[in-house]
Amino acid sequence: MVAPGYTIKQTLLPKLNSLIISKKWYESAIPDVPGESKKKSPPPVPELVDFYSIPLPPEDDPNELLRHRFLCRAGALLLVGQTGIGKSAIAVQCAVMWSIGREAFGIQPRGCLRILIIQAENDMGDMAEFREGMLKGLAISEEDRAKSVIRTARVDSVMGADFCEHAVEPLLEMMKPDLLIIDPALSYLGGEANQQRDVSMFLRNGLNPLLHKFNCGLVLIHHTNKPAQGDQKAAWQGGDFAYLGSGSAEWANWARAAIVVRALGPRDDYYEFRAAKRGRRLRWMEDDGDTPKFTRIIAHSALGICWREVTEAEYEAVAKPETKAGKFKPELDRFMEIFPGTFSGEPRNALLSAEQIKNAFYDRGWHKDFYKGLCDEAEASGKIGVTRIGRLNQVLRGLPDLVATYEKRVAEAGTMMQEVPLKAPLNARRKRRK
Repeated sequence: MVAPGYTIKQTLLPKLNSLIISKKWYESAIPDVPGESKKKSPPPVPELVDFYSIPLPPEDDPNELLRHRFLCRAGALLLVGQTGIGKSAIAVQCAVMWSIGREAFGIQPRGCLRILIIQAENDMGDMAEFREGMLKGLAISEEDRAKSVIRTARVDSVMGADFCEHAVEPLLEMMKPDLLIIDPALSYLGGEANQQRDVSMFLRNGLNPLLHKFNCGLVLIHHTNKPAQGDQKAAWQGGDFAYLGSGSAEWANWARAAIVVRALGPRDDYYEFRAAKRGRRLRWMEDDGDTPKFTRIIAHSALGICWREVTEAEYEAVAKPETKAGKFKPELDRFMEIFPGTFSGEPRNALLSAEQIKNAFYDRGWHKDFYKGLCDEAEASGKIGVTRIGRLNQVLRGLPDLVATYEKRVAEAGTMMQEVPLKAPLNARRKRRK
């Protein structure tokens, strides 16, 4: 059945892609045997354990990678963040600090961890800049530097089963790390991020067996989902933030632990570092020493390409709340930055709907209560123009010259349509035939 508003190709193509990916995963798990047809070998029988005889983990648990069992061997930590905020720098900073046995962002490793980074977005020059920025900004001594064991490989040409078989497995075999970092997940999925079949195949059939085989942990970097709509985001609590990752809920369900990094308003240079899943194990506490804490505030450092932790006092001093209840109102010039100054293709692409403006508010941490007031203020001062589109008169806003260009194009298109003669009514055509 074709979905309303979609062509047959748009409806069936994602399903065909999913089936092709599943077939590839199936075939990749079967070894080639000359002269014999491929037959899928059965998975190993799970070990059966008496529930009451399972021993408690020792205090110095060898399977523990991040303290208080926040992450253990064969487990995975999902690190989710918005595009362009510096997730790769966060991952590299964690690698540097954990490789010398020091905490990063309040997360303490069990000891000096051997770390392998597989990434697709940064060339070796970028990685070298990360290294120098970390060494300078974090004041890493030569003695600490000598203890650090980090290896990295740039992989940007394989996905899915090929990525696991021909990149991850051989690199793990070569290094045998304590912790593997993959950055970012969508570069290697090789399928639809919102399809549980594709995501489960990649995570559970592809990566999990390798984590068990090489007895290592995983930090998987992932992008955030689209912003929540309306008042939905305001009602989120605790573990809801683990589902900020783009696509299927399977990303968060699969991960043993999850960290979410998101911008705070009203300034884009302050970010919330939230332990969204399994956060109690980190044992972060409020100032009273009794209340569990799940968030920290971080910011980009001025000393190098690295992050620094921010005290609540510093953040509150900079944030300057404009109203009660912690609601932040941006200046009008700051508000105007969300409107495109040019367009590609059609001028309509430079105009924003109400929903797009509200999403921009969410991305910047601005409170939605100020949306209408700022729009009215910008319109009254002539900084933005307004037009309407479609039968429902949907409101679009943009810079005045771009609104004028759009309306001119619409008027020209309407004039051209008026010059095209209408077809004769069906009854009239039938009469002429007779």
